[in-house]
Amino acid sequence: MLDVNKIRSTGALLKKAKWLEGKKLKDVSKAIQSSDKASRVHTKGSVGDVIEQGYFGIPKNPSPYPDIKHLGVELKTCPLKYDEKRDMLSVKEPLSLNMINYMEEHKHPRIVDSSFYNKNKLVLFICYIHDKKKRRSEYQVRYVFYWKIDDGVIKELTPDYRRIIDMIKAGKARDIHQKDNKYLTLCPKHNGRFKDPKDKKSKSPQPFNRRPAEKKAFRLKTIYMDMIISRYLGKGLHKGRWWKA
Repeated sequence: MLDVNKIRSTGALLKKAKWLEGKKLKDVSKAIQSSDKASRVHTKGSVGDVIEQGYFGIPKNPSPYPDIKHLGVELKTCPLKYDEKRDMLSVKEPLSLNMINYMEEHKHPRIVDSSFYNKNKLVLFICYIHDKKKRRSEYQVRYVFYWKIDDGVIKELTPDYRRIIDMIKAGKARDIHQKDNKYLTLCPKHNGRFKDPKDKKSKSPQPFNRRPAEKKAFRLKTIYMDMIISRYLGKGLHKGRWWKA
């Protein structure tokens, strides 16, 4: 297990993280082997825990700051999947990020002032192949790289971000739907039942409407995650979402 507090630069962190490339999860931690018999439907959390806690030593926490605060680096695991011929790859699912605070976020019309930016401006991605034909302990880490929210990313995501802010200001935070945005959106993030008026786990206050909105987190859609990885690899996307494995 790494002691990330002793790593003094983003370059040194990447060098340590690159060790993971090509490794199977059983090489990273024995903990994943004990979960092989569990359901494979929802595996991202357990795999993420193995990598984030088992290798980087970073515990789960709801902090508004990046996971590795002194370096300003957020750590994210990302599952990939094969196509039917198993010669192309794509991102398996959207990427959930930090929770949104409707009461505060509307005060920041620019992405660079948002909690989304402050938490995720530099992300260290650990991408692994979620292979249906293998046990989870046999999943392989394929790519390790940095993604930065630079001027180009800001330009791409600003229309979606502004749409979210405008909805909050209009008192319509509860009406924000993922389908309305292109790349950056919000997704439910709770263990409650929002349609149940008595449920409190799922509800969050919004500033311009007495009716509470649903607790949600920022999310990058799958199509954008495919773009992020294909750009890193310098490969084009086939049918808008696949790249050569």
